[in-house]
Amino acid sequence: MTIKKFIPHVLVLFLYPLLAYTQSMEDILRYTRTELKGTARYVAMGGAFNALGGDFSAIKDNPAAAAVFLNSEIGLTLNTTENRVDANYFGDKNLINSGSSDMNQLGLVLIINDSKAGDFIKLAFAYNYQQESNFISKFNAKGTNPINGLDHYFLNYANGIAFREIKTYDDEDLSQSYKYLGENNGFASQQAFLGYQSYLIDPVTFDDNNTQYISSSNPNNLPVDHNFFVSNSGKKSKHTFSFASQYGESLYLGFNLNSHQINFRRVDNLIENNYGFTSSFDYTEFENDLLTIGQGFSFQFGGIYKFKYLRLGLSYQSPVWYQMTDELSQRIITNKINGKDTIDPLIINIYEYNMSTPSRYGGGLAYVFGSKGLVSIQYDIVNYQKAAFDVEYGDQNFIEQNKIVETTLKSAGTLKIGGEYRLGRLSLRAGYFNQESINKKTNDLSNGSSFGLGYDFGGSALNLTFSNLVFERSEPMYQTGLNNPIQLRKNQFQFLVSLSLKL
Repeated sequence: MTIKKFIPHVLVLFLYPLLAYTQSMEDILRYTRTELKGTARYVAMGGAFNALGGDFSAIKDNPAAAAVFLNSEIGLTLNTTENRVDANYFGDKNLINSGSSDMNQLGLVLIINDSKAGDFIKLAFAYNYQQESNFISKFNAKGTNPINGLDHYFLNYANGIAFREIKTYDDEDLSQSYKYLGENNGFASQQAFLGYQSYLIDPVTFDDNNTQYISSSNPNNLPVDHNFFVSNSGKKSKHTFSFASQYGESLYLGFNLNSHQINFRRVDNLIENNYGFTSSFDYTEFENDLLTIGQGFSFQFGGIYKFKYLRLGLSYQSPVWYQMTDELSQRIITNKINGKDTIDPLIINIYEYNMSTPSRYGGGLAYVFGSKGLVSIQYDIVNYQKAAFDVEYGDQNFIEQNKIVETTLKSAGTLKIGGEYRLGRLSLRAGYFNQESINKKTNDLSNGSSFGLGYDFGGSALNLTFSNLVFERSEPMYQTGLNNPIQLRKNQFQFLVSLSLKL
């Protein structure tokens, strides 16, 4: 006889640490990918500022940029972003729009000119806040999956787990069981528990030592319809504290200390139906709510050399070493011929872990046409295989994910090209941005263009920019079982307004 017990309400919200969770390559890539973010002038010129400096967002790429400022300044940038995400799932496409407005950048640079300081004729101290990624976006993948369903997701976790671990007993409720399994057996046992308690899967035999399971929702493995909706929010930001100096007439050197913050939330909801006449199921709804908070540290150093009309820039950014906390809650609803069952443990799983993103090397070359304008090119290179989870405590999932990163990702470059033409106090700008694919097996890339204009009032400057970037990548619906790829194409439109004041 099947032993199942359903509790409609749990009043206490439990918080507890858990050692094993399915953090994956998708998670680490989310915080590693490059976006074109910055001041209006920076974005208008495609971010090609490694050899130029003199811009607040250039400081985040090359610390020597702070010493190129002629005067102390304060700057602020406001950003409006619209994301249009097209999801392709087994040939069916669906488009979702979302947008946001925010402060994108805030900076201050203090310039000290001192001819008595020997060859170091200028010192610069700078602070810059920069939003590096905007996670606000949505996508909706709809289509018929001819291969896998939710039962495969739960079966992949359940097979190998003893039945006695995932059934409930007379002296415990669902919340207690889910909590106990997480604390003692890990995430896989929790997923097997959800699959069994929602009737999606059953043991081959109801013996306590049984470790093999079969599908109850789709026993004939027929194609099923999926409606998968994902809502992402949050941002990745960087606080930079910079010290830079001008040596002689031609050389600028700088050093940055960076504090990184991540605030990310993802809510995904899958509705599965069309099980066919051989199933008693009408539909299944599975929801995951993930909140991630991260704190990180990195450092940078770089230089800019000026020779007549030419500018040469070189920079290095260390890996970003993050301390991460994930909070995950789950629920599942099944509707069958004989009624509806809701499995909502009302438990928040808390996972703490460390990870690091790869270091970045950058180089730039610019040509300045006197007071008429300039052209600039920048190339950054990153070995994405160096992204890694910390495996200090021997976590097997992290070891496996690091192997996947090493075999799936590769080194990739980002090309930035920009130009500026001046008509008196008015400047016209245009730029191009191209991030090579960072994945060996599928596209994971971005490219786009931008244009803008600015007006120098003497003691202040106002800059306006519009950019359009296209991101292409794929991601699995879940990490195992139901892991068929969703092809995503995001068109990101930005409108930026920057104001800077000389002090």
